Amino acid sequence: MSDSAFIQAVASESGLLAEHPQLADPAVLELLEQFYGLKGMLVRIPTEKDETFRLRDGDETYLVKISAPDEDPVIVHLQTACMEHLERTAPDLPVQRLVRSLGGEPQVLIPAPAGAFDRVLRVMRFLPGDLLANQDASAGQLRLVGSSLARLGIALQDFDHPRANRLLLWDLKHFHRMRPLLDYVEDQEKRSLAEDIFDQFDEKVVPLLGTLTSQVVHGDFSPFNVLVNPSRPDYVTGIIDFGDVVRTPVIFDISVTMANLLGADPASPWEHALHVMNGYRSIHPLPGQELEALTVSAQARLLLRALITQWRASQLPQRRDYLLSHSKPDWDRLASTAAAPAPELSFTP
Repeated sequence: MSDSAFIQAVASESGLLAEHPQLADPAVLELLEQFYGLKGMLVRIPTEKDETFRLRDGDETYLVKISAPDEDPVIVHLQTACMEHLERTAPDLPVQRLVRSLGGEPQVLIPAPAGAFDRVLRVMRFLPGDLLANQDASAGQLRLVGSSLARLGIALQDFDHPRANRLLLWDLKHFHRMRPLLDYVEDQEKRSLAEDIFDQFDEKVVPLLGTLTSQVVHGDFSPFNVLVNPSRPDYVTGIIDFGDVVRTPVIFDISVTMANLLGADPASPWEHALHVMNGYRSIHPLPGQELEALTVSAQARLLLRALITQWRASQLPQRRDYLLSHSKPDWDRLASTAAAPAPELSFTP
């Protein structure tokens, strides 16, 4: 299969190729009462592919998610099973908890009149806290973010699922096959920057792919999926959104968090990301070759987000301006990171 065809196949399984009509709020409320006995005020939350809502029922607040009709329910079950595993084996981790239906199930299938699959309805407890993305976190707080990710990874080491090896566009083990996305980059300076990162990945990461420590990981431990409370000594109060759970090299899980922090301070573009990395290593040390590969994969993850956004803008012309406006900060941060000296890594935490 050519790389271009591979990208189309992975994007299709990742649920990123189509937009679907939304369920009306009254229909969602009817489903919640029928299957969960819940009523209340429903507020829609914009998300990438599934339909997500906040439900307030009396004094309780819930998060409601309904999968897209082109997402295989078995993939949703992978996410659900992962959350159930963590609830059983790591109850101390602040992971979002599933609410059981009236029939005692963690998820409910909803027949879809259109689309390849039935849709999946899930309800979760709404976790308190502020998004890490809204915080100006200190070095110590960023280390706590990294150590939280390490504890989550350790808790998932013995988790498996028949679809853990799903195809996911965001999974960096496929990054080297994403060069065709460069065709959607018109700016020559951006394209040169991207080609350099691809070259580094091919040289320093691809030869290691068969040997890197792999397991099921969260897959999107970004500042938008981590809740924090600066007044709490443990800082991280919530871990949400298991929609990108996948089996992949562990360093690619850390890359997500680091990528989101690269260039946060243009004067020192690596600093915030390295605090997270060192916090992770304080709990779960990394072999030397994986540590070196990590700094390349962090840049690759940030580039991948910029490239996918540009590509989706070409696939969804009605959202082109919105998507391209969101990719500009990623390109700016990539440029400032590439212009900075490579970080000097210590092989002890």
